[in-house]
Parts: sequence; structure tokens; C-alpha cells
Amino acid sequence: MLLTLAGCVVGEKESEGGSEAGSDSDAAPATTTTGDSQTTAVPTTTGDSGEVTGECSVWAQDCPAGAKCVPFDSTGTGVVDSTRCIEIAEPAGKAGDPCTAEGGIVGIDDCDADLLCWLLDPDGHGTCLPLCQGTPAAPTCGGGLVCDVSNGGLLPLCLTTCNPLASSCPSGQTCIPSMAEVFVCDGDVSGDAGAYGDECEFLNVCDPGLLCTTATNVPGCAAVGCCTEFCDLSLAQSMPEMCSGAPDQECLPFYDPGAAPPGLEEVGLCGIKM
Repeated sequence: MLLTLAGCVVGEKESEGGSEAGSDSDAAPATTTTGDSQTTAVPTTTGDSGEVTGECSVWAQDCPAGAKCVPFDSTGTGVVDSTRCIEIAEPAGKAGDPCTAEGGIVGIDDCDADLLCWLLDPDGHGTCLPLCQGTPAAPTCGGGLVCDVSNGGLLPLCLTTCNPLASSCPSGQTCIPSMAEVFVCDGDVSGDAGAYGDECEFLNVCDPGLLCTTATNVPGCAAVGCCTEFCDLSLAQSMPEMCSGAPDQECLPFYDPGAAPPGLEEVGLCGIKM
């Protein structure tokens, strides 16, 4: 990407009640959260396997019979930071079913094997979403979904793709960059904040249509990162005022030349050209 997302964390945070100024794009180091919390953009791996160590492996699913390995929020802050084995509920929710995370803690849920209760509301109710299959080097998802790996490699979720210029994400979700070099729908945990110029650290804490990017891209930003708008490169010449920070800001390409996936060629981000 041509923009630097320095300072934002790539990951996902679930709301208590989940990719990033610093995610897959070079906007600003950002993390995604599962609600009101946040996580980081570039997965951290160990050894040569590309896997992150922990109590168990979400890829190998090496827990005892009757249990599943899940991404886990060990601190109860809404940020996935480890893995653990939990007993599979009976009956267990299937993909797309409503679910409950006990105490609102990500990872302790009533979804079936290979599923995680995500997109949590303040009461800990969410939806069972598939975990990626395969390996960290060759992840797979069914049903036309894309594997989005965040939170230092601990959170591999199968998510729906989207276009930030014409997002079709459901209410309560926002379109953010993923490690798969495309955009995916994930939980919007911006709350009362997330407007243009607001301070941010995580990918999904800005309002829909905006992204957390490094302070160098937003005039007057005094934090590590601030929210700025996505913009349409095809309209950049005719509508230079489309960026709230104009004339200091302009619509800059989100992808490097020739690197944009089909349908995302006109995606830009309002920033300051260096």
C-alpha cells in the first residue's frame, strides 16, 4: 500500500456486549476489536510454521475429544491474546446461529467445533462464525468467505468481503482491510467516537466509510492514529474537496500500482502525500 498505517494495531476487538491503522494496508498500525476493544495488524509467528504458540492450536485443533481450540480473551478486555481448549456445548450452535459468550468473554461460547462466537453485543450475544481451516501458510474458508488472520495470528476468522466505497456490510459492521489483501466486514466498535479526525488505535474503531490511519495522514492529529475517509480515485480530480482535510489532504491510492484486486482499483484513502 502507498499509505502508512503507522501506530494502529491489526487485530480485532469484540464489543463487550470483532484489520487497521497498521493492518494489511499501510494506512496506520491498527487492531480490530470484538466490540469495544482492539487488536493488531501484522500477525506474529513462531518458528517456521507460521503458527502462534499457546495452550492449543486453532489450526491443528489438538484439544482432547469433546473440546475445541478457540481464540481467547484472557484479560476480559475484548482483545484476543491467546488460545485455550473449551468443552463443546451440547447442543452447539452452527455457523450463522445466534450464540452467547459466557461473561462476554471471547472464546467461552456455545458454538460448535471450528466456530467462534463473534460480533458480540454488550450482553455477550453474537453470531457463530467459522474459523479458518488449513494452515497459516495456506488458509481456507468455504462459502465464498475470506480468511482474515489478525491479533498476531491468534484470530483466523472466515469473513465476508466488501468494498469500502459501496459497503454492503450489515448494520453494526464496518468494511476494513484484511491480511488477505482485500476488505472484509467486521464489527463496528466505534461507539460514540470514530468520526473524521478522532483518535484511534484499531481498525474497527472508526465509523463505516473511515479507517484508522497514522497521524501523518491526518492534519492536526496529535495521537498515534486518527480516523480518515476512504475516497474514490475516479472522482479525485473532479471532487478534490471529498477529503475533510483538504487542501492538505488528497485522495491517495490504497494499493500499490497494479496490486489492487478486481473491483477495488478505485479505492483510495484521504491522506497527506509525502
